[in-house]
Amino acid sequence: MTENYFTSPEANVCDFPDLNGNDEDTEIECADQCTFGELGRDEHIEVHSSIIEEFESRLVVGQTVKSAGDAYLLYCKYAHAKGFSVKKGDQRCFPHTKELQSKDFECSREGVKDERRSINRKPVYQKSITRTRCKVRLKVGREWGGEWKVTKFLMEHNHEMVASDQIHLLRSSRNISHAHKSTLKAMVNAGISPTTAFSYMESEAHGPQNLGFTRKDAFDYLDRLRRKTKIEDGDASALLQYFIKKSNKETSFYCSVQMGDDNRMMNFFFRDYRCMIDFEYFGDVVSVDTTYRTNRYDLICAPFVGINHHKQNVMFGLAFMSDETESSFEWLFSTFLESMNGKQPETVFTDQCQAMMNAVGTIFPCAHHRLCQWHINQNALSHFGSLNGDSRFKELWYECMSRCDSEEEFEAKWKL
Repeated sequence: MTENYFTSPEANVCDFPDLNGNDEDTEIECADQCTFGELGRDEHIEVHSSIIEEFESRLVVGQTVKSAGDAYLLYCKYAHAKGFSVKKGDQRCFPHTKELQSKDFECSREGVKDERRSINRKPVYQKSITRTRCKVRLKVGREWGGEWKVTKFLMEHNHEMVASDQIHLLRSSRNISHAHKSTLKAMVNAGISPTTAFSYMESEAHGPQNLGFTRKDAFDYLDRLRRKTKIEDGDASALLQYFIKKSNKETSFYCSVQMGDDNRMMNFFFRDYRCMIDFEYFGDVVSVDTTYRTNRYDLICAPFVGINHHKQNVMFGLAFMSDETESSFEWLFSTFLESMNGKQPETVFTDQCQAMMNAVGTIFPCAHHRLCQWHINQNALSHFGSLNGDSRFKELWYECMSRCDSEEEFEAKWKL
């Protein structure tokens, strides 16, 4: 990918793709004014090294950044140049507030595979082990009301960097630009198969390494697009009219609709006065369940549910979603917060959808995030193997999951 950093013989900047999908490029000043086409191999490597050094100079401890989000984008660009992928790590809020105080970004090879998840589980295919306990990370933080600064920057990996012809496959380096999305959509709407459309775009970019996304990324985007266009105009208009009528009749009724780029309805959320009152009294714990789907449009039904003082379920709101992307869940949780005047729950229960888990960390940064017990039990059955027939084991499992009133009691029973 390095040969694409310089755009012209007159340029004295390196252009890097915006990982947010925006059209603007981030520019890093460079000393040399030349293209890689004019360089020999040694000079090529030297210029590439200078690019990495430029990034590292902007990430040293004490350097200021605009925000944690900007730090993440800069770190992703640095990782792209060096040859590793980035994942988001731990974050911390100021005591007794919802304000973010610090955030970690790590090499994707941080940590180690959890072997307990593989016990008595027959894999469909053998996955290569990629985690190596790599300690490379960037940490940014701030004092209350102060600027964001780099507080930790570890650079020494314990593994090899990805080869230059494989960098485009790194997760944090992949992104479908608005222009590519428009091209894909236009070609598929014209009757061209997704495979042919992607092959054409590969050819136009002079190879997959210059495209910025993979075939699977393209297919996933087209699948999300298909879901977004499922709600017919007539039904969407009828729903909007119902929401308007309800809002005029009940001043405390709240609804919000997210529209797509093509002005089609994507997601919608609503709650009434009763939901708001129940959340005011019982909103410390919220469960969001996305396991239900409607029949006609295959929409995801996402109720926000809590428990009152009689141990009865109470509804805090209801959403219907066309996809389960992180951006959709961020919109949903932000909308829910707005509908409840900014009051955040203390604990949020969800299923194991990674996109939803990421959105919970972003929108509810200080909430305790837990997995729903029902989903844990359902998933555990597929991992028990021969233990499924062991009544004593199942009894102990039930004791741990349903009859422990404290963490200490759970730990004691788990060790039996």
